Amino acid sequence: MFKKLKLLLIYIKTIRKHINGIRTHFVINSAHRPYTIKDVSLDNVFRIYTVLNFAPETQSNIRQYGYYYMDNEVKKFISELNAELKRIGLNELVGLTKADQIKPYSVLIIIEFKYLSTSKVARNLIITLFLLLIGAAFLIF
Repeated sequence: MFKKLKLLLIYIKTIRKHINGIRTHFVINSAHRPYTIKDVSLDNVFRIYTVLNFAPETQSNIRQYGYYYMDNEVKKFISELNAELKRIGLNELVGLTKADQIKPYSVLIIIEFKYLSTSKVARNLIITLFLLLIGAAFLIF
């Protein structure tokens, strides 16, 4: 368990340091892709997420070839993101959490630390702190 926490701290430190480089790499280069990326963000529990919005001219390809075309482009993006994470030394510490279609031509992608679910850890920590505060309030009053 301590090894996982140590790796989590390394992940957090590294991702905070390099998130702007990842963001600029994908946002600037999105003009050469069949989709646009407005932002690659890091949320409060240190998950990397982005939304791929497919351009109107590629929507006809999606209608013609089905969602296989969209899946193929998402796989290419994840592969490129994995290469970028490998460059900074994080590809072994992260995993794809979610790749869901949120609109007909938009896909949400979430990458997270793979050894601990940071969202579950944060939720459990908040619940524990809340219960401790309630217990302390009952002891005081």
